[in-house]
Amino acid sequence: MRCVKQDGVERMTWIRPGTGVRVGSIFVLTVAMAFLLVVTLGGTALATTLTSPYVAVTVQAGQTVNFELSVSDTVVQRLDMSLTGVPEGWEANILGGGRPVSAIMTDPAEPSRLQLQVKVPTDAERGQATLTVVARTNATSTTLPITLTVSDLEGGTTTMEADYTSLRGPATASYSFSLHLKNSTLEARTYNLSVDGPANWALSLKPSGASQETPTVSVESQASQKLNLEVKPAPGVEIGTYDIVVSAVGGGETVQVPLQVEITGTYTLTMTTPDGSLNADVKAGDTTKVPFVVTNSGTGPLQGVRLSATAPTNWEVEFEPAVIDVLNADEQVTVMAEFTPAENAIAGDYVVTMNARADQAAAQSDIRVTVKTSTLWGVIGVLVVVAVIAILAFVFRRYGHR
Repeated sequence: MRCVKQDGVERMTWIRPGTGVRVGSIFVLTVAMAFLLVVTLGGTALATTLTSPYVAVTVQAGQTVNFELSVSDTVVQRLDMSLTGVPEGWEANILGGGRPVSAIMTDPAEPSRLQLQVKVPTDAERGQATLTVVARTNATSTTLPITLTVSDLEGGTTTMEADYTSLRGPATASYSFSLHLKNSTLEARTYNLSVDGPANWALSLKPSGASQETPTVSVESQASQKLNLEVKPAPGVEIGTYDIVVSAVGGGETVQVPLQVEITGTYTLTMTTPDGSLNADVKAGDTTKVPFVVTNSGTGPLQGVRLSATAPTNWEVEFEPAVIDVLNADEQVTVMAEFTPAENAIAGDYVVTMNARADQAAAQSDIRVTVKTSTLWGVIGVLVVVAVIAILAFVFRRYGHR
């Protein structure tokens, strides 16, 4: 019961029990449901988070920079990944496992690790550019803006250069490249080193003066580190040009140096007689011709193969021809060696060293040369002996009885 004043007259009015409580309960329930709905909707909207340690950096034109991305979610769902705001002429990719990705599946237990790689063109205008990473579901999207300031200021980049970027030679040779990794930033950095080259080639990258390979190298601010790359081609490699890339990654930057090795072939030069026997008979004072076979068993041509010999004193050895202009792969050329021993050469065995030499390969073989006296001198010797015997017989008969 409550007192109500109406038309100047106070009256006592009965109120039905429970009516006020019911109205209050409905109000409280409505507020609670609204709060729960807000929390639920808010939780759904904020379920996906997209972060990176660095979201505003200074770069230089021609530089490649990498940003580590972390994507987490409270539920398992598909997220479509994309980029917006990439300036014309720039190249930007979202990478996962080293490959471009356009969508991921989230795992509430562990964030997904991605990488944003941005290649700034060499003619990029100075100023700021903002790229936005977008993670989208059917209902919501999460964005992460990243700002890059293109500047000419020194002390803002890493560079790597090679003394020589291209070398050429035979497949059996080893090749050495000298590189200089320079840290022009305002902080010391540690770089991850890697080399990518042809399959089965031996590639060894070491800091200068080091005896062992290392996957990382530290470079102080405004300092440089010399690197040595040793390259050994795979056995049986074919003639051609092969690409090698040296990379250094650190501080969000990636610098690369492309190198080339041009294989001109394999060269194996041999020199022997047609039947393979390394001996010859000559006559003292006479000229004797002996054939030799010069063979290029490699995969590349030999230019200007020069022939020569090392012989005993006063001997002469000449070749026809003395120079083979071109000896192609798997080709044989027969040359004539003319031996002229000294006139007073004593009969017996002598060793003569035969040489065939080109810029890419050389061959050497020793041949045993047997010197025999002339038949004419043998006949003269026999006649002298006969004459001496005849004279002695005549003297003995004529004066022997006196």
